Amino acid sequence: MHAASHRRINVGFFSRHPSRRLLTPPPTEVERYTSFLLEHVRRTGYDVILSAGDDPTWALVQHREEFAALAGVPYPDAATYAICRDKSLTMRAAARLGVPTPRTFEPDRDGLDAIAAALPFPVVIKPNVSDGARGISYPASLEALRRDLPETVRRFGPCHVQEYIPQTAGQYKAEVLVDRDRTVRGWCAFHKIRYYPPSGGSSTLNRAVERPDALANAARILQGIGWYGLGDCDFIEDPRDGTLKLMEINPRFTRPLKVCVQAGVDFPLLLYRMARGEQPDPTLTYRLGTMVRYLPADLTWFLRSKDRFRARPGFLRTFFEADSDEVFTFGDPGTGLGYLLSYGLDLLHPKSREFRLRLGGAAPKASGK
Repeated sequence: MHAASHRRINVGFFSRHPSRRLLTPPPTEVERYTSFLLEHVRRTGYDVILSAGDDPTWALVQHREEFAALAGVPYPDAATYAICRDKSLTMRAAARLGVPTPRTFEPDRDGLDAIAAALPFPVVIKPNVSDGARGISYPASLEALRRDLPETVRRFGPCHVQEYIPQTAGQYKAEVLVDRDRTVRGWCAFHKIRYYPPSGGSSTLNRAVERPDALANAARILQGIGWYGLGDCDFIEDPRDGTLKLMEINPRFTRPLKVCVQAGVDFPLLLYRMARGEQPDPTLTYRLGTMVRYLPADLTWFLRSKDRFRARPGFLRTFFEADSDEVFTFGDPGTGLGYLLSYGLDLLHPKSREFRLRLGGAAPKASGK
């Protein structure tokens, strides 16, 4: 796998060529970025193209047919991809397919007064397109909603408003791989034991668990929208009725995927084989209890969480109980050291620090009047 990056990892090219490093234009400059990669692929030749990160994957999908003429590209068309990338479209699709979600409203269509009449406060403001809980806020009154929503839209783009689900029963992910015939070729569910920000966000400690409801609903919506490839479905368990409710679908590789690989579902390999035109046997069982930690974010969680000494498993015990870390391994220490260097440099830059630590959001966790 050869990483082509502009500050963050963007695209992986699989071939028999020797390893090389490729610096691309920024993936946010879609035409420059894709033109550069298309020319590189034409000149060099690759078997399969995979992508990580929202901007690089979205750019790749928008030019999917051009790349697919040159190599295997296991992604759906742009319209299908957009259903998962845009969380408001995800909620509409889930409602149509009977997948439970938090009650969701669109401010421009429904109006803030109607939202306030339908939902108890606090409510949740969510950007339609974002990652890692960036831009999410929890206004505790109609006045706070009126104040915070325009600022969130200004910073993060169009938003929707949802009911607040108490975060006392757990959050889960279901990774599901679907082929062109809508057959599930692999799946795995895991519990997000800890996450950052502590109010709800990207997982820092994950354990593979048995959640047939998460897997079934993830497969239902992905198959229902005609998905092709790997879909990462986020759920929250509503403690009021015990129902798992879909929060979002990440239509790309996500960082905690390693817990599935460690548990026996090698999604990157399965996806590669699919992109090569193979039909791998479905992998629908995995090792329950497999636990993987993401140390940099888990350390940040420890520094900022009020539950740092009450969490189970404990922060220090996790060093002994986790099966592995997402970044650090004794067999490849250079990767972890390189990541730490990158992380440290980000903390020195104001905008990068805000991105890493989710600082300076549109509103505090529970804003008042």
